[in-house]
Amino acid sequence: MRPAAKDGILPPRLPKGLALAGLTRLEDLVELSQARLVEGDFSGIQVAGVLFEQVYVRRTVFLQARLERLRLFDCRLEGCECSGAVWEKARLRRVELAGCRMLGTDFAEGSFEDVRFSDCIMEGAVFGLAGFKSVRFEGCNLCRASFEGANLVGVVFEGCDLSGSDLRGAKLAGTDFSRSTIDGMKAGASEMQGAIISVSQAVQVVGLLGVIVK
Repeated sequence: MRPAAKDGILPPRLPKGLALAGLTRLEDLVELSQARLVEGDFSGIQVAGVLFEQVYVRRTVFLQARLERLRLFDCRLEGCECSGAVWEKARLRRVELAGCRMLGTDFAEGSFEDVRFSDCIMEGAVFGLAGFKSVRFEGCNLCRASFEGANLVGVVFEGCDLSGSDLRGAKLAGTDFSRSTIDGMKAGASEMQGAIISVSQAVQVVGLLGVIVK
């Protein structure tokens, strides 16, 4: 087993020398394993049950693609366009997403384990009722993203912009916001219990709770 990184996130188990996939269309229950998928275009498709396992996906377009119950195991997505996509009930395990555009992407009720989002544009993304275990968001734009009812216990937001994000009903014990922007974040006292913030964020959090500081 490949060791975890220093931050505890297990990286994808990607073999070296992956062959280039000739996949040009996706259909229900399609499975792709041990391959490279480069500059594909799956805009606007509607399929269910797709499985990618040990796949490196680069500069591929999933614009407004509806991929219900998508499964990504041991994958890396790099520079992909996924804005407006619907990935409801997706399951991601040991996945890295780097430099992807995910404006308004819907991950509702998804399951994320050992997942790293880095430098992704995710304004308005939806993670309602999603579950997270060993997950980091690094340098991501999450303005107005929704995490309503999500389990974010232990998730780390490193250098992210969470301005206007909605975390009402979320579980935030051990969730680290201390190095991110949380201006206008929506969360109450019950949600923020156990969350990690910096000293400079304390006044903002007091404001979230409706307390007036004079």
